[in-house]
Amino acid sequence: MQRKEGLVHILTGDGNGKTTSAIGIAARAAARGMNIAFIQFLKGGLSSEISSLKKLGITVITGTKHCPNQEKHEHSLKEQGAVAFCKDCFAINEKDKGLVASAFEKAKEFSSSGEYQLIVLDEIFWAVIEKLVTEEQLLHLISKRHPSCELVLTGRGATKKIEEAADYVSYVNKLKHPFDKGKPARPGIDY
Repeated sequence: MQRKEGLVHILTGDGNGKTTSAIGIAARAAARGMNIAFIQFLKGGLSSEISSLKKLGITVITGTKHCPNQEKHEHSLKEQGAVAFCKDCFAINEKDKGLVASAFEKAKEFSSSGEYQLIVLDEIFWAVIEKLVTEEQLLHLISKRHPSCELVLTGRGATKKIEEAADYVSYVNKLKHPFDKGKPARPGIDY
């Protein structure tokens, strides 16, 4: 399915559900036969949705976050059915910088090629906040994407300029979350 005009969506805010919403858009697009790429930034690849996206025929680039304790997390997941993330999960290291740069190069390539009708850049705003991708680079990607490319950008901290370049801007706000009471993230529900 080829559209004439692709639009830009932003899913931002401090609430739970930005990635989930983007996955819903991708699933709906897959059902319409669209060619889709789902690129995650600064996530460690433990998210349960990855296998489902691949089963839908979606090109997935993930694992763009390296935690030196990854094996402990995977063991904890198997043993307890949940993951207690550590401080290293959120610290940016040199390997992360290279992974983000590589993923962003793929995003630029895919978005300008005309091959993909929908591209999701999951947690791209975290990469911007951490200065691994600049606001200018992301604005350039938006402006140089193929005219038929629909683009979905997720994460906390969308900037005013990027919001102005978008067609849809949705805020997901947290009112309450079990994490605030020390409950760990649960597979299949939280990731």
